[in-house]
Amino acid sequence: MNNLKALILGLLLLVPILVFIFITVFGEHHFALKTYFPETDATGAVVRNTEGDTVFHRVPAFMLTSQQGETITPAKFEEGVYVVNFFFATCPGICKKMSSQMVRIQEKFRNESSVKLVSITINPEHDSVSVLQDYAAQYGANNEQWYFLTGPRDQIYNLATEGFYLPVQQVEGQQDFIHSEKFMLVDKNQRIRGVYDGTDPKDVDRLVTEINVLLDGYSKSK
Repeated sequence: MNNLKALILGLLLLVPILVFIFITVFGEHHFALKTYFPETDATGAVVRNTEGDTVFHRVPAFMLTSQQGETITPAKFEEGVYVVNFFFATCPGICKKMSSQMVRIQEKFRNESSVKLVSITINPEHDSVSVLQDYAAQYGANNEQWYFLTGPRDQIYNLATEGFYLPVQQVEGQQDFIHSEKFMLVDKNQRIRGVYDGTDPKDVDRLVTEINVLLDGYSKSK
């Protein structure tokens, strides 16, 4: 009996220790998002810095004009994260689906000033500031959170293909364009942290979750 009491007492003393260990190890969920597009050299080898870490592609500088006539550069988003897509105002198909999903993201982060949305037209000759104003109003865009951008065609097409690795092309002889349905999540260091199907609500749900992961990481690093 004494041995049984000793065993019970030992187990009771051991429980708090096990609980402490469990909380220490599993008490916080640690998520990490991958970073996309490692830089490569002329031989195709991954570029590494002096510490041996992989160097990742960063979205290059750009200067475009918003639906409010404001000049927008990446500095506008350096305090948080932003979601990018490419569209055009007269697009009859996937652009409407993408814009509707952008509305969902805007609603999710309406009170989060560090989350911005960026929709860049690939038909700048038609999509003037006033056209983009009307388009933004159609989707209830908050002009301080969701930016519709236009500018020189060459700059936009280069940004799409070289900055985000997304295809874009005007169909010869037609007023139609080939472009991607992807949403891209960009962090405050201009690195691409997520690629999503902007027409798929479930994939956009994943995007919302991963935005929260980034924001949580930023809050804990302060």
